[in-house]
Amino acid sequence: MQPNQAHTIHQVPYKDGHVSWHEFGIAQPGSAPLILLHGGHGSWEHWYQNIEGLAKHFNIFVPDMPGFGASSFVDSQFQPGIVEPMIASINTLFGENAIVNITGFSFGGFVAAHLANQRPGIRKLALLGSAGHGGPRRPKGELLAWKAIHESGNLEELKQVMRENLYQQMLSTYDRVDELAIRIHQDACVATRFRSKPIARPGGLAEQLEMYPGPVLLIWGEHDITCTPEYLVEKLATGKANRAKEIIIDAGHWVQYEKPDQINQSLIAWFK
Repeated sequence: MQPNQAHTIHQVPYKDGHVSWHEFGIAQPGSAPLILLHGGHGSWEHWYQNIEGLAKHFNIFVPDMPGFGASSFVDSQFQPGIVEPMIASINTLFGENAIVNITGFSFGGFVAAHLANQRPGIRKLALLGSAGHGGPRRPKGELLAWKAIHESGNLEELKQVMRENLYQQMLSTYDRVDELAIRIHQDACVATRFRSKPIARPGGLAEQLEMYPGPVLLIWGEHDITCTPEYLVEKLATGKANRAKEIIIDAGHWVQYEKPDQINQSLIAWFK
């Protein structure tokens, strides 16, 4: 099952492997390509609910970052394992001098901020529930272990664990943990080889944003358990002339899945 849009897959070579990119929509005159970056234990399908709407307005490029999904694992360290291959594949796809826009979700927001400071030509950023803030979290409960269950082949038990973990960390209510969300999350978790949590959890986002002079839109779900949105509004957005902020009511961490139409409207207005 794929979004209802023309879809091209680019396997961009990097060292001994590749970075997998999914392209949707067509190039819009005068509009920069829009890159969508997924979160930790994620894949390009973190943006599944948004692609059809956004591709009507932008040429969308959605990668599996290195060590996630269908992309090759490069290195366990952040700079050589994520940042450098992402910059290289962006330059291969668009050219070294091309102007692009980037939206990052969760760990992808942290990656986007680093890319914006290391690759010229990042015109605008939008960060959704970004990791790397180093501020307080609001966990509902402990995430359940799933790897041994996956290895045992008990698919029904695995599905139930994924459902619970989606509720605990990603989505605000049980009724929004639907079959599509479970399938996307399970596939992404099983395919993940890069460990993002030790990199993003300590912080560093504020410092990256201070170095980036371009416009930044910061979005959080009202019930995001990975942060306290009101704290981050004050820390990251208030008093910053180049930053806009938005808190999405009745949504959790995976805000673009729960509120796709609202997020699409915000991103279309921001990047137009």
